[in-house]
Amino acid sequence: MNGMVTDFLVVADQIFILVLLIAAGYVAVSTKILDTRATRGFSSLLVNITLPALIIASMQVPFTPARLAGAETLFLATGIFFAFSFVVAWVVTRAMPMTSSERGVFQFAIVFGNVGFMGFPVARMLFGADSLFYVAIFNLVFNILVFSVGIAMLTGEREGGFDPRLLVNPGIAASVIGFLLFLSSVEIPGPFIDAIDLLGGVTTPLAMIIVGAMLATLPAREIVGDWRIWAASVVLLLVVPVAYGYLFSPVFADPLVSGVMITMAAMPAAVNTVIFAEQYGANARLASQIVFVSTIGSLVTIPLITTVLL
Repeated sequence: MNGMVTDFLVVADQIFILVLLIAAGYVAVSTKILDTRATRGFSSLLVNITLPALIIASMQVPFTPARLAGAETLFLATGIFFAFSFVVAWVVTRAMPMTSSERGVFQFAIVFGNVGFMGFPVARMLFGADSLFYVAIFNLVFNILVFSVGIAMLTGEREGGFDPRLLVNPGIAASVIGFLLFLSSVEIPGPFIDAIDLLGGVTTPLAMIIVGAMLATLPAREIVGDWRIWAASVVLLLVVPVAYGYLFSPVFADPLVSGVMITMAAMPAAVNTVIFAEQYGANARLASQIVFVSTIGSLVTIPLITTVLL
């Protein structure tokens, strides 16, 4: 029991570092140091430059049969995870009263966690730099699904839903390039990889500041009355990772792969939930409320989940 408490405190200490960075972003917006335009600019910088740089740098590791086997296991585990999440999201949204538009937002939020903005920083904190290779692979599958199935969830039967050109984006491109360089054992020359590594290193603080900045703009006062938001957050933050951890994680022998998968499963709703809801005419206010509640809740549940299940 004492050992579990100690483990929880160690993990909580690491997460608290990220909390302080989130708080910095929140304060920056609240005091008008940053505004909405600046936040969008930083978000674009992260998505298009620093995160792709981090992905490529994280895949600049020596090719070994064990690491390749781990990548194959991660692909399989990711596929199982998303299939399970889709089922859970369908069941939960059918059990709660809601309109079809609201159903798409809830399903998107339950299936697609914040594995880009928070996934990389949290995994690095918990498992070290070696874990980022697997997080990048998870994000490759995530991005393919979020730009196809995810958009279909939010658009329903409306025209102009999925556009295959959306799959051509910096995150997917960096994942594919990085994985091909890994498979072919090609090392990026010194000055270039050093620059890429420095750019990638900006991702963790920048991502957390952006999360905090976005939280500062969300309607926190409006979340108390809708029990469905709290129920969905419990499913997302506790039910999905716990169920995955007990049902599927024991199947995979590699502890690092298992740890990364459980950590990704414990992430709050993706910030993309709000961005995509606005872009595709879904209920953006509802999306922002789910993101706010689940992100705040994850600051407690992530240490709890990783301590109990890892």
